[in-house]
Amino acid sequence: MKNKLILMLTLMTVAILPAATLSGLIKDIKTNKALKFANVAVYEKDTETIKTGTMSGVDGTFRVFNVPAGEYYLVVTYIGYKQKQFDGVSLNGKNVDIGTILLTPTALKMDNVMVEAEKPAITYKIDKQVIDAKQFLSARGGTAVDILENVPSVNVDIEGKVYLRGSSNFTVMIDGRPSVLEPQDALKSIPAETIENIEIMTNASAKFEAEGGAGIINIVTQRDKRIGLTGLASFKAGTNNLGGTALLNYTNKKISAYVSFNYRGGSFGSESYQDRYLYFPDTTANYKSEGIRDRSSNSGGIKGALDWYISKNDVVGFSANYGPSTTTSSYITDYTVSSSDPITGTVFNTRDYTNYNNSSRGGMRFNVVADYTHTFPEKKEENVTNSKGQEPGVSSGGSKSNSSTKHQIKFVASYSDRDTDKESSTYLVDAFGDTTEGKWITEIGPSNSIRGKFEYKRPINNTSHFETGADAKFNWKTDGNNVYHYDPLTSDFNLQDQFSNLTAYKQNTLSAFAIYSAEFGQLGIQPGLRAEYTYREINSDAVDSVYVIDSLHLFPTLHLSYQLPSNVQLMTSYTRRISRPPGWQLEPFYTWQDAYNIRIGNPALRPQMIDSYGLRVQKSFGKSFLSLNAFYSYTNDKIERIQTVYQEGEDVILSTYKNVGKDQSLGLSAMSNLNLFSWWRMNISGSLYYYQIEGELYGEDISKGSVSYSARIQNTFMFPTKTRIQLSVFYLSKFVTAQGSSSGLFMTNLSLRQDFFKGKLSATLQVSDIFGTGFSQRETYTPTTYIYSEYYRDAPIISLNLSLKINNYKKQRNINGFGSDGFNSEDSSEY
Repeated sequence: MKNKLILMLTLMTVAILPAATLSGLIKDIKTNKALKFANVAVYEKDTETIKTGTMSGVDGTFRVFNVPAGEYYLVVTYIGYKQKQFDGVSLNGKNVDIGTILLTPTALKMDNVMVEAEKPAITYKIDKQVIDAKQFLSARGGTAVDILENVPSVNVDIEGKVYLRGSSNFTVMIDGRPSVLEPQDALKSIPAETIENIEIMTNASAKFEAEGGAGIINIVTQRDKRIGLTGLASFKAGTNNLGGTALLNYTNKKISAYVSFNYRGGSFGSESYQDRYLYFPDTTANYKSEGIRDRSSNSGGIKGALDWYISKNDVVGFSANYGPSTTTSSYITDYTVSSSDPITGTVFNTRDYTNYNNSSRGGMRFNVVADYTHTFPEKKEENVTNSKGQEPGVSSGGSKSNSSTKHQIKFVASYSDRDTDKESSTYLVDAFGDTTEGKWITEIGPSNSIRGKFEYKRPINNTSHFETGADAKFNWKTDGNNVYHYDPLTSDFNLQDQFSNLTAYKQNTLSAFAIYSAEFGQLGIQPGLRAEYTYREINSDAVDSVYVIDSLHLFPTLHLSYQLPSNVQLMTSYTRRISRPPGWQLEPFYTWQDAYNIRIGNPALRPQMIDSYGLRVQKSFGKSFLSLNAFYSYTNDKIERIQTVYQEGEDVILSTYKNVGKDQSLGLSAMSNLNLFSWWRMNISGSLYYYQIEGELYGEDISKGSVSYSARIQNTFMFPTKTRIQLSVFYLSKFVTAQGSSSGLFMTNLSLRQDFFKGKLSATLQVSDIFGTGFSQRETYTPTTYIYSEYYRDAPIISLNLSLKINNYKKQRNINGFGSDGFNSEDSSEY
């Protein structure tokens, strides 16, 4: 009876005690960095059953609310780290801070070789998805484009053009700084071996410049910070490519120096077919053509960087890169041209021609960057103890925690120079072998940029911080264009003054931003505001007017996250962005592409303004997760490539660019990382979205919409013999444009990797587009034209990549507060 009474009184006491909040901080035991989104499970001690749980926030802290009084233990898991159990958690109605829990990476050091646990290929953060570049075997020896072929929300067509959520209007940044090259050129010029990870920001925060309608692709390059000498060398050869990369890094107590060399060459063959109709009042002209194309490219470069750790709190950095690039192409196209009666269809004239087109483009690029970072010393806090007699942020092991956001200020200055020349020629030869017409075009295009910025961030408390900064960017370039026409009588080329021009561009942008980030229990918020002032001036002797844009735009952003029970996280965001037209869309002069195609830019183009909304739900279970995303975007002043007849009665197609109206897209996407077995990992992603364009062109309504979808499956098989096999399949459905539609795409890729000598040497065999299904079909229709075209590239593409690691480093780490056990810590990519 006495025992029953004691048990009853105990149960009554527990029942009347209020529920409490359990909190703590999760960090890496080696780097002392806070770990975001770690899983925390709360188990009842007696029953060993899970009671509740949560995930750590962006600063590594976690809070579990409404935990009844009782005895518990915690189990903390994080991908790439050993599971940690924290015992002896006793709740009696009062809130308890258990301090810092330190997790150990699951890595084993053997003979200077680091054997690390498998990391997920793609992870999500509050404002971006992060792609681990090393996880994609098909990209070995390739470029950033080859990595992006495997990424959800990114599509790459068979010509290697990258689309972010169906749009090519995005910004490419390298280590947080805008590239001096056009986005497509920049992605093709960065060797995959030099990339640590790629950050995809479809709804970027106000910290990043607002340029890029579809978002930002930030390339984070590798910088090995282990003490000593490290390096990597790779060589790739295949059916259409040849290249190599060498990286060397040296770090001691005061400096970290880095140098890389790369060369990349390739030749690509393709075939095309086109059926074109031009409608005139009294004649319908039909052009049927079949052609072959050979394109080759060669690029190389040297990049160096030096970080000097003046003191524990001051770092000065310098970096520079220099390199040449050339691209040559040749086309041979056979035309059958016929004229017919538009009413009866009777053909009254037919002739055959062959068009020869040759072009070369090349030049040098150079840029240099200097930066200085000062970290303010941390203020000592008064001794305040928690329920276990510890200072806040101190675990049972006694290690003192630090806020994951440092109090810092950083200054960056950069200069870039790019000098590119182009030369092209086109000849039209009739059935008798006589050259009937031809054109020879030369272009020069030097461009320069100077940029300076500063960024400041300050922690407010353990769960919030403030960031602000300003940026000034000055760009100027000159385009010269000379056009010569072939004279069949003299076989000479004569300068055409009406098509030869000199154009000067100037664009200056001044911007400032402010961001506040905080966590309130399970809720994380990040509101921000960015202001950008733009002055653009285009002055050309091809036109009488000077085209000026003088405008100020505000770009609000908002990111929210909420941690739900059972390891479910909800994230939502809103951003406003701008897409300014690139220089080649503004060129106010004619450029002949071949005998029947000519293009001209439009200096009166207005920038596109985009409002974008996103919602993501993510569920973690063990080492796997499922992510569901919904998105909506609305664009004003939509820019589209437009085709029409060059001049009344002529048989030449003119391509240009116009602001055609508005567009909007609404969609859903899903992605899951599945660790099915220890030897089989699968990544599945897909999207479904509705796209609609609204506007008027040449007096005609061009409003229309379509439903598009895509799917991607990647399987990775891992064997004890250090062998990996990766098989990926990608499908993209048909989609619409302002003047037509484009067919879908289906491709299958296979990669096989074998490691030798304890991982120091690896060989990767790649087969891209195994079944040769990567072709495209396009349709374009206007009131006066109809064009149907097909494009096929040579396939499959086979290549072999060899990679050699060089490691000669000491055991010391974290000297003077820097250094880690891997490449390029997350903080280093923030600026």
